[in-house]
Amino acid sequence: MNAPGRARLLTVAELREVLGPDKVGRDLAYALARRYGVRLGKRLLVPSRVVEALLEGRLEELEKTPGVEARGR
Repeated sequence: MNAPGRARLLTVAELREVLGPDKVGRDLAYALARRYGVRLGKRLLVPSRVVEALLEGRLEELEKTPGVEARGR
């Protein structure tokens, strides 16, 4: 279970803040959200486990996890 106050889904702006807005531009953040996130209405949200995988350099490992598929256009 997540700690209180910790978001399980992050907006694109929150994704950029966590990864570093100087390192991840708006276009890349939206591309990551489209590929690994979920759409709720008009909002693109990224699961915190995807963000953690990005930070730890294990995104390829996450893609191999059953139930987690990268979606491309």
